[in-house]
Amino acid sequence: MSPIASLERAPDRLRVTWSDGGHDDFHHVWLRDNCRCETCRDPAAGERLFDTVSVSSDLEPRTVTAADDLVIEWDDGHVSSFPSRWLREHAYGPAARAARAAQPTLWDASIAQDPPHISLAQIDASDEGRRRWLRLIRDYGFAIVLDVPTREDAVVQLAERIAFVQETNFGRTFEVVSKPDPNNLAYTSHRLFSHTDIPNRHSAVNLQLLHCIQNDATGGESILVDGFEAARRLQATDPDAFELLRTVEVPWRFQDDDTEIQNRFPVLHTDRDGRLVEIRLNTGIMAPLDTDPELVVPFYRALRTFGLLLRDPDLEYHFRMAPGHCQVFDNQRVLHARAAFDPSTGRRHLQGCYVDKDDALGRLRTLERQLAASDSVGVAAGDGPASHDARGGGHLPSTSR
Repeated sequence: MSPIASLERAPDRLRVTWSDGGHDDFHHVWLRDNCRCETCRDPAAGERLFDTVSVSSDLEPRTVTAADDLVIEWDDGHVSSFPSRWLREHAYGPAARAARAAQPTLWDASIAQDPPHISLAQIDASDEGRRRWLRLIRDYGFAIVLDVPTREDAVVQLAERIAFVQETNFGRTFEVVSKPDPNNLAYTSHRLFSHTDIPNRHSAVNLQLLHCIQNDATGGESILVDGFEAARRLQATDPDAFELLRTVEVPWRFQDDDTEIQNRFPVLHTDRDGRLVEIRLNTGIMAPLDTDPELVVPFYRALRTFGLLLRDPDLEYHFRMAPGHCQVFDNQRVLHARAAFDPSTGRRHLQGCYVDKDDALGRLRTLERQLAASDSVGVAAGDGPASHDARGGGHLPSTSR
């Protein structure tokens, strides 16, 4: 049975009805621009040779036929062929876009019962291990890697299993230790409230890695919060506060003797379909609010409401970092915090760095494409695809309240 059940032509588009009863519209101009033939696409690079600007808005097909492929002869004689599977994968109606959208696994404090974790040995054992690791980060917003060597620069070597390290004004790596004359509260023994790092940069840092080298001090428990779950609760209980945090631009500023970086961004950022895609929140470096006077009090009220949600014990995952543990988290989704610690009781040393999330997701897509091809070969040879648990292996960080 053909995947395409029927076609309906309209002045500027085709409506494809699929054999399962669903349907999608494809505009003529979109179809012509996305022709896959070797005249229109370089077969090696896969990039478009066709001049998109030359597509006329009143372009029409001369003939249209459909079986497994949709074949169109255009009025200038050019022929385009679209595999039905490719066409459906790239449908752009609201339902199709919603189906393709990322579906993060939201979580609360109960994740302490089985936090997403994986050992370094599992990551290095196979492409499947690397895919599992990246899926955890994509779905949960974080993963804890176990058994990382407790030496400096081990965090860089772990990061480079994904992509290049993203350098900032703090350097290629940064040392989270209590030290005199710090230029950041992370380099003190103070409590740190839930925050995202470096919201003042135009291109916010994405994935953050924090590797525990030594942790003998009393206190200093780590805290992670799923900001997307907190924002979901905020929107459900106080939509006006959510809207203020989504629309009011906040000035973020970092300054020390050598650097001053400032920008304006709202706390919450949504895409065109209203889905939350980014959180920027670090009250430690929030510059004086500069907005319409009538928005000042409502904004602070909204910020307080969200901030208290982020500190709700029902949302906080508390744990103590042990040497060899490395947190890897999405800095645009998962907020991190730390309890105060007493440096006189022992040394606490974490080393951190950043990796671009685009590179991480790109690496995951590449692995999934390669493993899917490998699985299809295995199925053809009589071996079914394996079922893989997303979490597993090693000793988990101990929880602490």
